Amino acid sequence: MDRTDTALLGVAGVVAALVLAVVFAAGALFGLDESVVRPLRLLAVEPFAWIVVAALIVAVVGHAYIDG
Repeated sequence: MDRTDTALLGVAGVVAALVLAVVFAAGALFGLDESVVRPLRLLAVEPFAWIVVAALIVAVVGHAYIDG
């Protein structure tokens, strides 16, 4: 990975962290509805979901590596 790939991966991590922070802040302000909590609970209890998330991350990083 070169500097561009590292920067893109870092930006993606920051965006993901901000999205999670916004979800939790909205949940704290407006109450955590079942529709908000369900995907997070699914990630916590379903190992297949982690495999899908890992595959998506590998695909994005691999695409950035091959494309560059």
